[in-house]
Amino acid sequence: MRYLNKIIFLNSADKSLPYAEVNLDGNTHFIGTQGVGKSTLLRAILFFYNANKQKLGIPREKKTFDEYYFPYPNSYIVYEVKTENGAFCVLALKSQGRVVFRFFETEYKQSFFIDNDGNVFETWDKIRDNLGRINSTKKIDSYEEYRNILYGNNKGLSNEFRKYALLESRQYQNIPSTITNVFLNTKLDAEFVKETIIKSLNEDDIKIDLETYKSHLRDFETELNDIQIWTNKSKSGQSNVENQAEKVSKFHSALKYLEKNKKELASQLGWALNNLKEKQPQIQERLRTDELKKKNSEERLKDLDRTFEKKRDEIQKQIGIFTDKLKTIKSKKEEYQILNIIEIIKRVSIKDTLEIEKSNLSKEKDILTSEFIEIQQRYEALLKQYDNQFKEFENSKLKEKNTAKSHFVDFKDEISKQYDAIAESIRTQHEAELELAQSLVKEIENSISLQKISNAGVKNKRFFEREIEACQKEISDLKTRIVNADNAIIQAKKEQKNLEREGQLEETAIKAESERKIEKETEKQSKLKSQIADIDFKIENSKDSLYGWLNVEMPDWQNSIGQVIDDKLLFRQGLNPQKTNEDAPNFYGISIDLQEVDKEVKTISDYEQDKNVLKEQITEIQKYISALNANTDKELENLKIKFYKKIREQKDKVSESEYVKNQSDNKLKAKGLELTEWVNKAKSEKEKVLQNIDNEINRLSEEKIKGEEKLELVKKHIDKQLKIKQKEKEAKIKSEELKFKGLSDEISLQIKDFQLKIAVKIDDAKQQQKVDLNEKGANTKRISEIDLQMTEIDKELSFIENNRDKVAEYNKDKRELFDHEAEFKNRKSNNENLLETEKKKYEQQKSKLIQEIGIYNAQIETVTKALAAIDDDFNSFVTFKNSEIFNSLENFVNAYSEENKSEIRVSELINQINQAHYESKDRLTDLQEAVNRFVGYFQEKNLFNFKTKFISRDDYFDFADNLKEFIENNKILEYKKRVEERFAHIIQRIGKETNELISKEGEISQVVNEINKDFELRNFVGAIKKMELRTESSSNTIFQLLSEIRKFNAENIFELGSTNLFSSIGQENKNEKAISYLRQLSKEMTNSGLKQVLLSDSFELQFKIVENDNDTGWVEKLTNVGSEGTDTLVKAMINIMLLNVFKERST
Repeated sequence: MRYLNKIIFLNSADKSLPYAEVNLDGNTHFIGTQGVGKSTLLRAILFFYNANKQKLGIPREKKTFDEYYFPYPNSYIVYEVKTENGAFCVLALKSQGRVVFRFFETEYKQSFFIDNDGNVFETWDKIRDNLGRINSTKKIDSYEEYRNILYGNNKGLSNEFRKYALLESRQYQNIPSTITNVFLNTKLDAEFVKETIIKSLNEDDIKIDLETYKSHLRDFETELNDIQIWTNKSKSGQSNVENQAEKVSKFHSALKYLEKNKKELASQLGWALNNLKEKQPQIQERLRTDELKKKNSEERLKDLDRTFEKKRDEIQKQIGIFTDKLKTIKSKKEEYQILNIIEIIKRVSIKDTLEIEKSNLSKEKDILTSEFIEIQQRYEALLKQYDNQFKEFENSKLKEKNTAKSHFVDFKDEISKQYDAIAESIRTQHEAELELAQSLVKEIENSISLQKISNAGVKNKRFFEREIEACQKEISDLKTRIVNADNAIIQAKKEQKNLEREGQLEETAIKAESERKIEKETEKQSKLKSQIADIDFKIENSKDSLYGWLNVEMPDWQNSIGQVIDDKLLFRQGLNPQKTNEDAPNFYGISIDLQEVDKEVKTISDYEQDKNVLKEQITEIQKYISALNANTDKELENLKIKFYKKIREQKDKVSESEYVKNQSDNKLKAKGLELTEWVNKAKSEKEKVLQNIDNEINRLSEEKIKGEEKLELVKKHIDKQLKIKQKEKEAKIKSEELKFKGLSDEISLQIKDFQLKIAVKIDDAKQQQKVDLNEKGANTKRISEIDLQMTEIDKELSFIENNRDKVAEYNKDKRELFDHEAEFKNRKSNNENLLETEKKKYEQQKSKLIQEIGIYNAQIETVTKALAAIDDDFNSFVTFKNSEIFNSLENFVNAYSEENKSEIRVSELINQINQAHYESKDRLTDLQEAVNRFVGYFQEKNLFNFKTKFISRDDYFDFADNLKEFIENNKILEYKKRVEERFAHIIQRIGKETNELISKEGEISQVVNEINKDFELRNFVGAIKKMELRTESSSNTIFQLLSEIRKFNAENIFELGSTNLFSSIGQENKNEKAISYLRQLSKEMTNSGLKQVLLSDSFELQFKIVENDNDTGWVEKLTNVGSEGTDTLVKAMINIMLLNVFKERST
């Protein structure tokens, strides 16, 4: 056991103590009046243990330690320490204005410091000379180094100092702290004892720096709020901020597309204008051609009308002729039927037979009367006379009859002429009215023809053709655009994947190269660490090895045995080195088994130096690794930037193509509906126009019918007048005919009467002839029979003679009419069929020409509209040219190519450009509103460094670009991860640091138990029946909160981290609780104003002292335990017990 045995003062204590020597080898009791040096001695002793001038209890108004204890250059304090094998001394002296230490290996002797005259040596050199061959150390001017030597913390110390340690411990700090507290403190309360226990456990107080957490949590609410703004979802499961960001991106993409679309439309406009200039003359020529074709078709239609009318009139004339003939045939047949013409023809046909029969009868009579010729001749002459009388009378009457008939015929002819003239007058009189009615009908027919032409034109006309074709073309273009957009999306995504794959390959290659280099350096580092571990092993084991033994037993061995002994041998254990006498075989005075060696021997300092060199190499390697990591990060960042631009281009293409596709889809639907509307409108309009034309044709047809009816009425009126006149004519003819017939009948009656008179005379003559012949013996009977027969024959011949003309007329009519009736009917039918055929042929040709004219009209209308559209387009461009929009697009209008070919009209292109321009203005407004709404969710100083104030249009565009990059790179995950890791780290760090505090609970409880046991074993005061300490849970609210956080962290140590803190699935309650803890901590730190939580805040300490019959109970502060002496004694006992326990713990 080593301990402070003696303290010697030389010219010390403020010049009042030239020399003093105090033994401390047992229980020492200081008594004396004020100012005799009790505190001086105590502080000098304390300085030996703590070497800390600030912790000696010297008031500020007093002299400093150096001024008080070392007033002269030859002022010294010597501390003699007793060891197991002897003693060594610690010399405190003043050098260069401050107190330093030296150790020398021997017990204290006055002669080392004082000469024979009683004077203290002035310098260390003289003292060292007096020490002679006694080992002494170099000057120790570092108090930390002094304490390391005194308490055996040999790390980094030279071997010469190892022998001067009171004990060996790297954790010696608790002992000087305890001793300091024992020497300096007179009060005794729980906080004091806690501090004493804690400081005795470790010189550096364990604490939690709340300022660090304040710094970390300063922007906690803001950052948490910013993250939660992104992660919070509405009831519909959507994020308002993400939706707003999508709107910003959507409007920004729309703006970019609209700007690009304007330029494309401007180039298309340039191409369309040039195309119009080339097309206009061609269309004008086409108009002239169509008009000429129409004119030719109209002339052909007029020729067709004229030709048909001529043919129709000729055919109708022929039909009229045959109709009249058939009418004549009918009337004559009726007349002949009334006359019984067949019977008449039959009777007339036997004329020759009758004449033969008469001749035969006459011959027979001649034969019968041949013998009576004279009578016969006489009576024949008489009869002939009678016959001549009759014929003369008859001829006279017939002449009279014929004269009457001639008068009747002349009358009839005259009447016919008169009435023909009247009929012509009637026709002439109504000719204008008839022509008016006919022209009206003709005009109506022409109008109907024109309507039919219109009908044909309408049927061939495509209503709203331009609009429908424009819609169809735009639909086709939109479909093409959608297909192109789909292909562009597929291609861009494919290219994006290729770029990502290429980037990943390059990233993998960079990481692999970096990892290879790091692995190589790590391997070097591991080897160096292994070497350091070997050195540490040698240093750690130096005490129990030959090396340690040589340091203790063989001074300056490095220059002797060290020159030939191997390191492995030096640090090998179990060699049992021993000193030997000079006669025994030995190795520099020690007996060991030698081996052939050839190695330089290193001291602990050399090993420490080697170790430092290795550490420096490790540091360089670590720096190189850090540089490699930094360079890798830089390369990866450059790689990211390199591929990001390319990938961004592809994403922009995808975004733009998707926008184009969406816009085109919407426009396609709209255009589909518009096309349907135009088609329905065209159909409706066509049906409407056709219906109007049909209505007009029906109306004109009705007017034609009315015109034809009127024409027929006029004709009927003329026919009626003609018929009236015809009736008048027929009545007059009939009257005249009746007169003629009366005269004829009267003449016929006169002839008949005269014939009867002559017949009587003839009968009388014949009767007389018969009488005469009978008298003469002639066959009168037969002659009478013959005469009778001949009379009958004469009657019949007379009938035949009277009707011979009628038969001749009949035969003529038969020959000319009746026999040709079938022919007339056939020819009439043929002419009617021919008329119908000609009508059909005419209608077909007319319809074809009408169709042609209608088509030409439609074509002319289309071409005219096209020319009008061209003029309108040119006028629209002139207006557009004077606008502001044109100025910004003029270069694109002039710089067109065949790639800009477009079928869209110039005016429509201008409308689209204007629409795109104003839509881009609207979208800019939308973008500005969307951006302002988006940034409205964030404060000016926000986690994502989002800009919140904008001035120019470019500011909004830049923000939208950055936001798009932010979203595309999913930087929110980076921020979330960063914040999650940060706050998870805070919770984990709180848990760790709180654990470190709480981890001392067991040690503190053990110390308390040891103090309690020490009291039971060492109590030397009979008045103190019981003295006990105990620990209780801390009442510090921040520590309690930290303990809860520690517990929470321990329970969820594997669930808190980068992927869970703000997770919305499964961990919501825990995450909310973690956030709640951090909020409470931030609030408590602000409210409390504490800057740190100490180990003493982690528990409460209570005392319980039983002094005679007085029981303090469990209290945190001992104010008065019995008498004043007892009170002081109790406190001293507690301090002494603390020191005893910790001294034992340290050793």
